[in-house]
Amino acid sequence: MFPRESGPRKWLFPILESAYTRLAPRDQAASPAAGLRPRSAGVASARSFHSSLQPGEGENVFAKPNQNLWLDRLREYKQRKAASAMALRGPSPAVGAFIPGAKNWTPLGPSVVLNGQAQGFPAVGGRISGIAVAPGGQLIYAASANGGVFRSDDAGQSWRSLMDAFDVDPTNFATTSLACGAIAIDGRDPRRIYVGTGEGDTYAIFANRILNALPAYRGIGPIRSDDGGNTWVIEETDPGSPGLAGKAFFALAVDPSNRENVVAATTDGLYQRVLQPNGKAAWLRRRAGVHSSVVVTASGGSTRFFAAEWGRGVFQSANGQNWSALPADFPTANVGRIALAVQAPNRALCYAFVTNVKGALVGIYRRDSSVGFWKKIASPPDVLPEDNGSSQGDYDLAIAVDPADANLIYLGGSYFNDPQFWPASVWRCRVQAGGTGFKFAANASIGVRAHADVHVLMHAPGDPNALWCGGDGGVFLNRDPRNSANFGSRNNGLACLCPTFFAQHPTDPNVLFCGLQDNGTARTAGGSVWKHVNGGDGGYCVINWADPKQVLVFANGSIYRSTNGGSDHNAWTRRDFPWAMMTEPIVAAPYNPANLAEAKIVALASAQQTSSGMRRVVYLSNDFGATWATIIPIPTAAGLYSLTLASATRFFVGTAAGEVFRVQRSGATWTATRIDDAGAGPLGLRGLISDIAIDWADASLASIYVSFGGLGDERRVWHFDGTRWKSRSGPSGATIGNLLDVEHNALCVDPIAPNHVYVGADIGVWHSADRGQNWEPMPNGLPDAPIFDLQIHPTRRLLRATTHGRGLYEFAL
Repeated sequence: MFPRESGPRKWLFPILESAYTRLAPRDQAASPAAGLRPRSAGVASARSFHSSLQPGEGENVFAKPNQNLWLDRLREYKQRKAASAMALRGPSPAVGAFIPGAKNWTPLGPSVVLNGQAQGFPAVGGRISGIAVAPGGQLIYAASANGGVFRSDDAGQSWRSLMDAFDVDPTNFATTSLACGAIAIDGRDPRRIYVGTGEGDTYAIFANRILNALPAYRGIGPIRSDDGGNTWVIEETDPGSPGLAGKAFFALAVDPSNRENVVAATTDGLYQRVLQPNGKAAWLRRRAGVHSSVVVTASGGSTRFFAAEWGRGVFQSANGQNWSALPADFPTANVGRIALAVQAPNRALCYAFVTNVKGALVGIYRRDSSVGFWKKIASPPDVLPEDNGSSQGDYDLAIAVDPADANLIYLGGSYFNDPQFWPASVWRCRVQAGGTGFKFAANASIGVRAHADVHVLMHAPGDPNALWCGGDGGVFLNRDPRNSANFGSRNNGLACLCPTFFAQHPTDPNVLFCGLQDNGTARTAGGSVWKHVNGGDGGYCVINWADPKQVLVFANGSIYRSTNGGSDHNAWTRRDFPWAMMTEPIVAAPYNPANLAEAKIVALASAQQTSSGMRRVVYLSNDFGATWATIIPIPTAAGLYSLTLASATRFFVGTAAGEVFRVQRSGATWTATRIDDAGAGPLGLRGLISDIAIDWADASLASIYVSFGGLGDERRVWHFDGTRWKSRSGPSGATIGNLLDVEHNALCVDPIAPNHVYVGADIGVWHSADRGQNWEPMPNGLPDAPIFDLQIHPTRRLLRATTHGRGLYEFAL
């Protein structure tokens, strides 16, 4: 029924390349570096280290940001937000994210998506990297991949965000990335919360693509709340240890006998939280290397931590400070990510879920202190099915032990091999003694009613009848995991889905379609609850503005077409294309009610397989995707990343290598002309063209704006007047009025007031009232999540944005 999801590698590659492509002045040409390999052999990739969007280029495609990049950019952003807010409401009140009495962004959802991708069509939420359950099982915290922390006080029946108001005083830097990798609480006082910002689950992808550094989708280190998430403080790293800014967390373990003693497994080592003589806490690095798991158990007044280092093995400590290896009979060759599980009151027992460098299963190992060495458990289930020579154990890996039965464990991986639904890979496994070792018996798949890609499995404290599951589809709960495969959705209000691009009905602003990472395409006719209508990894969407029952959506290399308004899963016909990029742009002709025939014109930027190899092309349809008769070659080897139609006879294409083409029809012939190298004044940067917007002030439709992804220059928006290029990114070198050196993803020009230009960045939406001469942020009520798409509703004067981690928002112009 549903198209197969891509897994993490494919959907993240274009995001990562866009974010950290190196920007350089035009006269500094990049040099080929084909054949380079990842610098870490302990992460999953068997292929050469090269750019997938710029063929023939290697490691030099990617910038190498320092670890404080994200902190510095956030500080700058907060200062701009403060100045903007002061102008709106005066200097006296404290500056906040939502400004009463002023125009504010308002959420459109999805707060939850009904009819999701699993058996039984459960309601789904966004990607969850960690769960913390308080004793009694009613109070739950969920850490999301890029939407912050959510809280439920009714066992997951409803949720509320805890980080929308975290931006208390922008003039004093006190904020965090909304990307979360781990969460833990004090079991005696669950109001004490620890969060590790930065998502460790995606480490292998980052390490292979951009030299172990992706701060924009990581975090600023550990944060803490003492009041159940109402307020947060950032905790410092000890001056003698490397900073955790720009790093990511896999797990946190709180000492049951001393809540001030916490150990973190991070991409930069194993860290311990230590109280200083002045009463403040600082985090000290106790071990270097990527540590992918840490757990803790205590009994009889004694505590024991276990930690796993990626590619090496397992270590133990009685206090979190001094660590010793547990090497006996543990695998040493071809080891990748490792996940650990313990039984809370049992210091003698530890399980290790071990993968290899391609993410495939090496084995499940058990260690009992009475034996003193590891034993591999025979006959494991297919928890990490192979896909094109590798598996996803470097991305989704989870294990839990029944609180009352040390011989009953639960394993979480990628997907269960059901080609109709592709549900979660969650297995219940009974461990039995067999000969001189152990074996699995009565393995049972129990995840078919949960979403695929499992990142966390955990029981409510001491309760074998409450197994929580967190993954790419949100939070699920099994009330009888020993006997049942019935996971129930717990996603109502968990508004942390990761939208990519959206489409809107031209006259009814309530009708929207949106592509979602790993959650297909969703539709709403109004309200925050959306409906899942197509599967896979959702991308661009288009609605026929003359006949809104016709809808096109892109997912996993295919175009899906509906003629009944995309009402449900059965409403689509499919056309496959060469899959050149994860989210290939598909766009329609501009809204023009005076000429309804133009509503049928749509274009797709993709590729075409020929006898001489793959070439970049734009497919054009004159019947809204029923056929794609016109194929227009674009003379470039780089990926076609951005596309916009100025009219029925002209469009513009931008590439990942900084090329811009104008494509014009004369008679029946289409001609692509490169314009970034304009002789009168070329485009001043070389890098990824993330978006293109028509300058509606030019009646000839020869003028455009472009935005740059990547890293290394503040000149993010450029204008082409038909003959020459000029930077339109604000005053150069200024501390106010200019754009920041972060990825800018989306551009929009107001067709009614074309002096007004809007751009969406990895930090916020920005507005210029003077065609890019000066810029200011538009933060009021908008979460600090990356903006992927930005559009103005053609008839209702609403500026709308997708936040990658918090859904859609709109702002009344």
